[in-house]
Amino acid sequence: MEIETERLIMRPVRVEDVDDLVAMHADPLTRRVFGEWTRDQVEDWAERSVREWEERGRGKLSILDRESGAFVGRSGLRFWPEFDETEVGWVLMPEARGRGVATEAGRACVEWGFRDFALPYVTAMIAPDNDASTAVARRLGMTPLREDVLHDVPVVVHAARRDA
Repeated sequence: MEIETERLIMRPVRVEDVDDLVAMHADPLTRRVFGEWTRDQVEDWAERSVREWEERGRGKLSILDRESGAFVGRSGLRFWPEFDETEVGWVLMPEARGRGVATEAGRACVEWGFRDFALPYVTAMIAPDNDASTAVARRLGMTPLREDVLHDVPVVVHAARRDA
């Protein structure tokens, strides 16, 4: 499965993406949002991502620059059983930020979710002080749904509704 946009190619995360994912999670801004990840944690995350695809037919996507093929981040759809919701997420390499990549990838994932799955809405769980991701959620037509806690971190859950 691949999703192509004007500037991006997105395909399921592979274990071979670990070096790129480790580099992305070594970035100070990414660490501030997600905490520090060891290589072992990234490898475990990638393996779980592969299993999620096998079990659900959807999951995390590596974002590649369409022109160069370079890894620029990750996005995709993740099912959270504790919320019974599917979330769209995005994390970018530093050089990809501020260019609309998160919005382009997020929009493509939300459209994919509504096109291929019976989802009434798609969420984005964002820390209240993450202004950049909140702005992406707004550009995706998401509005705050509720405040919640994810992995002991307070978040604002934003949602894009199928009928909107």
